[in-house]
Amino acid sequence: MVKHARTKKRRAGRTGKTKLKNRNYQFYKPTQINDETVRAQWNPRKSPAQNMATMGLQAAVNSAIDCRAAFALSHVPKAADDRKAIELFDIPESDGLHSADNITVLPGKTFAQRKLPVSIEDQKYIHKCLELHGDDYRGMMRDIRTNDMQHTDVKLKKMAARFYLLTKEQLRVEIPEKVRHLMACLK
Repeated sequence: MVKHARTKKRRAGRTGKTKLKNRNYQFYKPTQINDETVRAQWNPRKSPAQNMATMGLQAAVNSAIDCRAAFALSHVPKAADDRKAIELFDIPESDGLHSADNITVLPGKTFAQRKLPVSIEDQKYIHKCLELHGDDYRGMMRDIRTNDMQHTDVKLKKMAARFYLLTKEQLRVEIPEKVRHLMACLK
């Protein structure tokens, strides 16, 4: 007979796994009762319905209620509202998201997320890389101390291109000397 990689399958752990069951409370898990009087009368060998019957309580309280009738009674039709659905032409002309300088202001965004094309963290990151390597993107990519995020040379080139296009108001770091001639805001 051919084994068909039986030893490889066995070593991979596909067969022969035996696990012992948890034998604690194998047949039942005892109920945790906090009340002293109920704990004194509770028999763990009986079912919860039998124990509640011996205490004079009803086990299934909601069994007498017809579910369909209760649902029908709870959903009484309400009076019609005088509200109407928004039609296509009810949409206002201005959505109020634009500020005075025609920059779209998105709600829930911070100043850095709204106005900066390159985030402050990315500016610090690319500044550190440009300061050491200038515009040598392959050298930046290989330097794992400054490029600790391990961006590729293409990604670093895109980040640097966005950094070069920043205006003076958008810059949050100093311009490195090696790339000062490439900055659009200094030309």
